[in-house]
Amino acid sequence: MTRDDFWAILAECPRPTGPDDDCDELVSRLSRLPPQEIVAFDQHLTDLRLGAHRVDLWGAAYLINGGCSDDGFEYFRCWLVGQGREIYEAALADPDSLADYGPVRRCILDDFEECECEVFMYTPDRAYQRMTGHELPEGSGVYPELGEMWDFADVEEMRRRYPRLSALLDEADALP
Repeated sequence: MTRDDFWAILAECPRPTGPDDDCDELVSRLSRLPPQEIVAFDQHLTDLRLGAHRVDLWGAAYLINGGCSDDGFEYFRCWLVGQGREIYEAALADPDSLADYGPVRRCILDDFEECECEVFMYTPDRAYQRMTGHELPEGSGVYPELGEMWDFADVEEMRRRYPRLSALLDEADALP
């Protein structure tokens, strides 16, 4: 399975909507693949989650979700991959670009569910178990360095780094 195959499979399924999404359609889609393809899908998912393990994305997640723990950042990255190639790559190029993405806008402006989806990272496991009756073999990957941290609670620093996301938060604060 190539990375393009990975993204094509995701494009066939609904995007994760939030923490309560069960991702059942993706599990069903993956369950139709040979077991070795499910393993490969899982490795791509791991690689992409690790590729988004960056402090600038953590800062964006902090603003979007009104705070972001270590686990919350993991679940945000799962959600981000689940949004598809275009959104994922745009966010890696410029995390502030997420301010233009409808689900992020809804999360901030409508105080909707957080942009997180823990279950998304377990979809290959569920599909593999459904197909084989066994647990998915352990994948590989190493968390890269995050980069230099800063105080996410420093409003002025966050405004400087994320002007569009900050403007959305200001808009949300102005709503009745």
